[in-house]
Amino acid sequence: MKREIAILGIIIGIVVGFSAGWFIPALLTEPAPTPLLDQIQDRGYIIVGTSADYPPFENKTYPGGEIVGFDIDVSQMIADALGVTLQMQDIGFDSLIGACKAGTIDMIAAAMTYNAQRAAQLAASTTYISVSQVVIVKNSSLDFPVPITNLTDLIGFDVGCQSGTVMQDELDAISGINVFTYASADVLIQDLNAGGIDAAYVDGPIFNAYETTYVLRVIYSSEEEPLALWTRHGEPALLYEINKVIFDSYQDGSMYTLINQWFGNVTV
Repeated sequence: MKREIAILGIIIGIVVGFSAGWFIPALLTEPAPTPLLDQIQDRGYIIVGTSADYPPFENKTYPGGEIVGFDIDVSQMIADALGVTLQMQDIGFDSLIGACKAGTIDMIAAAMTYNAQRAAQLAASTTYISVSQVVIVKNSSLDFPVPITNLTDLIGFDVGCQSGTVMQDELDAISGINVFTYASADVLIQDLNAGGIDAAYVDGPIFNAYETTYVLRVIYSSEEEPLALWTRHGEPALLYEINKVIFDSYQDGSMYTLINQWFGNVTV
């Protein structure tokens, strides 16, 4: 009788153990996080980070302070496709990736060039526009009477760029260039004009935006490089919608309309 009771106890223990094995992990496991796309649509707005000092991609109007530009219009197309409103946040360029990873913003739209280092931290959209980088100087500069053929020709000179950009990476990789970094493009261009630096390395459209205000010229131009929009890894539904807007806007011509509006150098 005691043996039968002992066996019964073992059987009950096994059953309880299996039950615990099935149910306890289910109780302890955290529920899957809500996809970012669902969060955006539930709250009714998408938060897009940019650095509003980089016309014509993004800058603030004066005196109203409204953020406008090509990237803002592209972001608005995405917000419209998602059925939500657009909220832009002005953040220093070199802080944008950290803000997106932390969840402060949902997407980056800031003329941010695609590269492997950024792609390791965030998910990149398909290319939405490609631009060249240019080295610019004051038109009166005697240091560069003719165009240069390589960035190494800048060795020994004071060259400015915006902090956190691929232009900074390229300049820092060349020993002998005196690299000066700036938090914003407008201060960079102002310092170039004032003679604080010998040259500036920027995206081509930045030169186009400022050449009517300052007397500048291009002495070097790179091959075109792709710009991407960025969001967090692990959000395939949102990335799909972003890419779909980019693809559809090129198919229906609306992206060309924006490019012509802000850059004036492309026709359908």
